[in-house]
Amino acid sequence: MPFGGSAYTFSKQVIDTVNEVGAVYGLFRYSSQNLTFYCLYVGQTDNLRRRLQEHLNNPPVAGSTHFFAEVYNISLQRSARERVLIAEFQPVGNTLLRR
Repeated sequence: MPFGGSAYTFSKQVIDTVNEVGAVYGLFRYSSQNLTFYCLYVGQTDNLRRRLQEHLNNPPVAGSTHFFAEVYNISLQRSARERVLIAEFQPVGNTLLRR
């Protein structure tokens, strides 16, 4: 099952407004040619704002324009959801978890 919710612009202005919560998130590239989001990376964190800021400064993969996120307060839930999303999207930026 894909991410629920809306896409947010992957920018400092938007990330600075993100809550400091546990979450699973995906970094995506938007194609205006075919109006599609392509998943580049999926991750999980105990502090979404901090982790997105880290990715903005040191991207795990080039080309991210948007992000999706789902809040999960329990670490085991985040890990399980992250695995499902990586298996579904097979993002290029998740080479370590695909082995």
